[in-house]
Amino acid sequence: MATAQGGTLHLATESYPPFNFETPDGELDGISVRVMNQLLEETGIEAEIRLLPWSRAYAEAQSNPDTCVFSTTRTPEREELFEWVGPLVENQWHAYALEGSDVAAQSLDDLHDYRVGGYRDDAVALYVEARGIEVDTAPNDRLNARKLAADRIEVWVSGEHLAPWYARLEEIGELRSLFAFNDTVMSLACHPDTDRDRLDRLQAALDAMREDGRYAAIVRDVLERNGDPND
Repeated sequence: MATAQGGTLHLATESYPPFNFETPDGELDGISVRVMNQLLEETGIEAEIRLLPWSRAYAEAQSNPDTCVFSTTRTPEREELFEWVGPLVENQWHAYALEGSDVAAQSLDDLHDYRVGGYRDDAVALYVEARGIEVDTAPNDRLNARKLAADRIEVWVSGEHLAPWYARLEEIGELRSLFAFNDTVMSLACHPDTDRDRLDRLQAALDAMREDGRYAAIVRDVLERNGDPND
C-alpha cells in the first residue's frame, strides 16, 4: 500500500456489530470495517486499524492528529469536534424488550416507568439520558442482552441491528421493538488536524462505492449473518 502524505492514519474501532467487530479467529469484520478496507485499498492511503474500547478510541481521535474513530454517530454536539467521512452506515435507534414481556412503553416519555439499560458513553444512551431518563449503563452493549435476560433491566435502548445481533449471540430469545426514536448516520470521525486531502479522497471513493452498488453488496453480505452464534 502506498505511503500517504502526512504519514499513517491511525484508525480505531470498537465492537459494535454488525458495523465493526472481532471474529472468533481475531480478525476485524463488519460493514464499516469492510468499507474502510476497500476505501484504503482504492485510495492507496496507509492506515492501521485497531479494536479498542469505545471511550479510549473516541478520546484518542479527539486528542491525536491523524487519528480517527469509527463507526461514530454524527450528532450536532460532535459536529465541530471532528473532520468527517461518511456516512459509513445508517443506524436507527430502538427501545427493546424481551418478546412476551408486559412492557408497554410507546415513547421515550414512557421509559420513566421502567428500568432502562444502555451502553456507557454511547450516543444512544447519552441521547436518552439527555431527555431526563435514568439509564443503567454497561461497559459494552452485549452485557445488556444478559441484563435483559436476567431481569436486571426491562428495556434496552440500542441500534436496530446491534441489539438483535447480541441477543442471538447470547441466545436470550427474541426481542420486541417497542418503538424507534431516532434515525442517525455513523461515520469516520477524525481529529481536526488530520490532512483534509486524504479525507476528501476517502469521501470520493465512498461516494463511488455507494453509487455503483459495491456498498450495498457489503451490507447484504454482513447482515445475512445476523448474529448467528455459530459464525
